Amino acid sequence: MKKLLVICALLIALPQPLWAADCNEKACIDVYTQDGKIVIEGRKGTGPKSTEAVTPKPAVTQKPTPKPSQKPQVTPTQKPKVLTTKKPVVVKPRIVKKPTPGATKAATSLSDKLVEMLPTAGIAYSPSFQPLIKVPVFFWSDVPEVINKKISIVGEVVEVQLKPTFIWHYGDGVIYPTRKVGASYPDGEIQHSYSNPGHYLIELITIWSGEFTVQGVKARIPGDIKTVSVLPITVVAAPSRFTSPVNYLR
Repeated sequence: MKKLLVICALLIALPQPLWAADCNEKACIDVYTQDGKIVIEGRKGTGPKSTEAVTPKPAVTQKPTPKPSQKPQVTPTQKPKVLTTKKPVVVKPRIVKKPTPGATKAATSLSDKLVEMLPTAGIAYSPSFQPLIKVPVFFWSDVPEVINKKISIVGEVVEVQLKPTFIWHYGDGVIYPTRKVGASYPDGEIQHSYSNPGHYLIELITIWSGEFTVQGVKARIPGDIKTVSVLPITVVAAPSRFTSPVNYLR
């Protein structure tokens, strides 16, 4: 029973020194999302950071001021008595030794933090001027389908890859999710036809997710980042006009 308890205690206490040793020998990298941004943190080493000792100012001693001597008093009947004045006692200023600054500890740990912004998706459509009802309108966004970045932090290179997912709201109740950015006519895959004329508000929600790689080890970035873009569109109906039939002579 005692052997079993000793083994369990060793297993519980084992991860902490291993984790500290890993951060001491190589950098520990963490990538996550916060407030709509990608945050990259790195730390290497477990010792104290570099510090500077503050030197206090020396104390200032005031010099004593001697008291003025009194003048002798002269009487008409008696000889004047000469009063001797005592010499003032001069107090020598106290010499305050300057404190020697404490020795600074050498920095044995390194930490850094980087914040990366992501682009906001722009919206475009074709035809760009008053598209017609019951005619396909082509939509697209101006962000890339994949974003690859290499970032150097605490001596390590972090490779970050981000991919967007798009959710199109056409303003008439129709929603279309896709991973494609779309294109103009005739290559665009994101199309929508409006049934009624009017003014609509297009809303594009972009959801960013991705992964990062450090020293060949790949991990997913926890969380995601959402951005919203809007653009108005006006759809019109084509006028119809009836004409008399035309007879062609043979």
